[in-house]
Amino acid sequence: MKDLGVHGLLFLFAGFVIVIIGTLFSETDDARARAILPRRLLRFFLGSLLVLGIMLICEHTLASVH
Repeated sequence: MKDLGVHGLLFLFAGFVIVIIGTLFSETDDARARAILPRRLLRFFLGSLLVLGIMLICEHTLASVH
């Protein structure tokens, strides 16, 4: 796993940009968008961690070669 740290930082940056832009375009009031942004970021990254965990479990159980 070469450059895992760089890929992690790029994912964090892209995730922040996607969630921030999505929140700003979905809410008409900027104050409301600012208020719900931390919750949306948390949900996005927790969901991403859940998908990562499922993928690692599937890799370990289904794709393991002994």
